[in-house]
Order: sequence, then C-alpha cells, then structure tokens
Amino acid sequence: MDCTEYDPECASTVRRGEWHFGYALGGSATTDVWILPGVEHGVSLRFPDPTAGAGIWRSTWVGPGRRRTHTFLASRVADEIVLDGDDLRWTFSDIEADEFRWRNEARQPDGAWRLQQTFRVWRQR
Repeated sequence: MDCTEYDPECASTVRRGEWHFGYALGGSATTDVWILPGVEHGVSLRFPDPTAGAGIWRSTWVGPGRRRTHTFLASRVADEIVLDGDDLRWTFSDIEADEFRWRNEARQPDGAWRLQQTFRVWRQR
C-alpha cells in the first residue's frame, strides 16, 4: 500500500507499507494487520452485528505504537464501506477485485471533517 499522510496545513508525506487481511474466530470475523514501518502497526477486528441493524458491522482498531484504540460501526453506503466512529470516519472506496482506496478523516471542533490519510492498496500475488 501507499499511504499519504496530510498535516493540518495540507502538506503531505507518502510512505509504502503493507496491509494483510484474513478471517478470524472460526470465520465469523475478519481481521487485518496494517504495517507502516517507522510510523505504526495496527490490527482491526470486524464482525457483523445484526442487533445494530441489517448490514451493520462492528470494528475495533488497535494501534500500539501511538497507543490508540478506535471503535466503529461499519456499513455500506452506495459503492463505499464507511466506518463511523466518535471522531473518525474511515471510508473504503473504488473497490475492485485487486485494489481499493481508503481515507481517514477526523472530525474537527467545528464539526467539519479533515482528511488525515489516504491509502492506495493493491493485492500482490
């Protein structure tokens, strides 16, 4: 993957990393490990939660390098998958068989969303 990080002044830095996906917990959940050398390593666990609504998934992300944990409710919105948290919104878009885009946005005090990161992710075989 290529990760572009944006600071509050919109300057950007691009870094190359890895993102590994798989099934967990007897196939009832998906998990991924996100590796951005020198910046962060993280892991997510996602599972469907019919009590939260049809098509709703719960997702938890843990990033020990920055000592962060985020929880989200995820759902399909048109052609995207959107994970909504209290102060973050993560969106998977342009989803194809071998690639997708992902963006990380943070809610600002005025309620607006600020783009923090974008990812271009592709499958290596």
